[in-house]
Amino acid sequence: MRSSNLLETSCGYLLQELQMIWNEVGQDHFEREKVLLDLEQECLEVYRKKVDAANTSRARLHQELAEAEAEFTHLLLSLGERSLPGRPEKMAGTLKEQLDSITPALREMRLRKEERVNQFRTVQGQIQKISAEIAGESESEYDDLSSDIMVNENDLSLKKLEEYQTELQRLRNEKNERLMRWNNI
Repeated sequence: MRSSNLLETSCGYLLQELQMIWNEVGQDHFEREKVLLDLEQECLEVYRKKVDAANTSRARLHQELAEAEAEFTHLLLSLGERSLPGRPEKMAGTLKEQLDSITPALREMRLRKEERVNQFRTVQGQIQKISAEIAGESESEYDDLSSDIMVNENDLSLKKLEEYQTELQRLRNEKNERLMRWNNI
């Protein structure tokens, strides 16, 4: 990283060299001032572009961090979790450090969501299959239904999963009761 002193020394040296050349050539004072003013403007423009690029980068990082935090919170709520071990609490440090600290927790929450969605699909699929069997539908009619399993990803809580599992158990019991009655006929 270049310090401002080094930059000033480099610029100072180059300015001295330019002035020596002008003295040797015999450049008039007006032309010298014009060139110096142009150099100053060009230098300011280069700095302005660098500052604008840095601001854009900072804004992008702020946006990425806000989106990651929002997604993390949404996943936490949809999974019905209060907190997650390893969740970065009050984050400190640079924007990049903050983003790096939430990324593993976000990845973990995405995996949890995917696993929970699969659990819901399995249970809901079994519910649809048993419901179809109880209703007397053929297996081909059930196969048409099984591809339409929609999981409400806004409520993937364990409580909701338990409700579905309770419903599945109720349907299994009903199916077994009907089979027993059928076998007793």
